[in-house]
Amino acid sequence: MRYLAPEYVYTVQGWQSNTLIVINDDGVIEALREQHNPAGSECLEMPGVALLPGFVNVHSHVFQRALRGHTHRALSQSETFWAWRNAMYRAASQLTPGGLYELALQTYREMLAAGYTSVGEFHYVHHQPSGEPYANPNAMAEAILHAGRDAGIRVVLLLTAYAQGGFNRPLEEGQRRFSDRSVDAYLRRVEDLRSAGFLVGVAPHSVRAVPPEWFQPIAEYSRNAALPLHVHADEQVAEVEQCQAAYDCAPIELLERWGALSPRTTVIHATHASQVELALLARAGCTVCVCPTTEGDLGDGIAPYAELLTAGIPLVIGSDSNTRLDPLEELRWAEYSARMRYQRRRVLVRDELASPGSLLLDCGTRSGAQALGLATGSIEPGRLADFVAIDLSHPMLHGWNEQDLLDTLFFGCSTSVIKEVWVQGQRMSG
Repeated sequence: MRYLAPEYVYTVQGWQSNTLIVINDDGVIEALREQHNPAGSECLEMPGVALLPGFVNVHSHVFQRALRGHTHRALSQSETFWAWRNAMYRAASQLTPGGLYELALQTYREMLAAGYTSVGEFHYVHHQPSGEPYANPNAMAEAILHAGRDAGIRVVLLLTAYAQGGFNRPLEEGQRRFSDRSVDAYLRRVEDLRSAGFLVGVAPHSVRAVPPEWFQPIAEYSRNAALPLHVHADEQVAEVEQCQAAYDCAPIELLERWGALSPRTTVIHATHASQVELALLARAGCTVCVCPTTEGDLGDGIAPYAELLTAGIPLVIGSDSNTRLDPLEELRWAEYSARMRYQRRRVLVRDELASPGSLLLDCGTRSGAQALGLATGSIEPGRLADFVAIDLSHPMLHGWNEQDLLDTLFFGCSTSVIKEVWVQGQRMSG
C-alpha cells in the first residue's frame, strides 16, 4: 500500500481535509480515511496541495498538433472549416509511423503536464498515403499507443472508420489513407488491438464519411463487445444541409435510424443539433463532447449548452485539434461561450443557486471517464488513482477559500497551478 496525505482532496462529497488516500499495488484507490501516519508504511505528506481527479481528454486528433499556429494566414477566399481541412489533409499526408510516434510523444507529454491523465485518441490516419496498408495494418495505431505508454498517459484508441469522401461521394486523394478496404477489414484491426491488450473503442467518423452498410455492423460490434462508440455529428451547418439533402433528416436523426445511439455513444460537437436531435440523444442516454478551443479556432459555432443541460445529456470535453492543451481553459470557455450565446452568466450549473465549478469539474473528469469506459474520474475507493495536485500557494490562487476554490481554478487560473500529475498511483510529473 501507498499513502498520500494532501491538505485537501476533492471527493464525491466535495472538499475534504484531514483525509488519507490509500492506494494499492495495482494503482487503485483502496480507501479514504481519517489522516494519520500508518505505522510501518510510507506516507507522502503533501502540505499546501489540493488533489483533484485527473482530467479526461475525451477527443483528440494528436497529429493535428503540428498545425498549431500555422493556419491563421489566408488559406482560401472562404475562411471556413473546409479550408482548414485542406491544410489538415496536407499535414496528414506527411505522416509516417515513426514521425507520428515522435509527434504523439511530445503532445502527450504536454497533455499530461496540463493535467490530462487519460485521452481518447480519435485516430484515422491508418495506412500509407496511397491507401495501401502497412505490412502491419495497425502500425500507425500502435505508434500512438506506444507514444502514450512512453509519455505516461492512458490512451483509449478510438479507431476510426472512414469509407467515403462525403454523402455518396468517392474518397478524395487526401482521404485514401484514412480508409480500410471493407468494414470487415476495419473490425479485424479493432479486434487485433483488443487481443493485444490495448484500450480501444470504435469511431465511425461521421454520417458523411461512413455509409449505413458500415455503420450498422460497427454499432452492433460496439454493443456486443461493450465498447465506446464515438462519432462526429452536427459540427458544421453545411454537414447538416448535406445530410438533409441526402437522407431528408439531420445527422443525429440518421444515427438513430442506423442504430448507433446508446449509452455507450458519445457525439462529438453537436454544435448545430436541433431540439429533435437532443431529445433523441437524451432518450438513448448518449453523451456530448464539446471542444471549445477547437470550435472557436475553426469558427464552428457555439454548442446549445443550456438545452443540453436541460435535456440531462452529460457533457465532456476534448482538445480535438490540440490548438491548446489546458483543461481549465477548455472548461472555462465552455461556460464563457455559453454565456455569450445566451447573454447571461452561470449557464453550466447544477441548480439556480450553484456556481459552475462543481459541474465543470464533473464534465472534465467523471463524465469523461464514463465516455471512455474507464474506472477513473473521481477520488473514491475502487477508482484508478489518477490525480492532479494543485499548488495552493500559487499566486494565481491568492485569496482562495474552500467555498470558491473550484471557481477560482476554472475562472482565474491556468495549468501553471498544477504541481504534480499522478496516473494509476504513479507520479508522472512534478
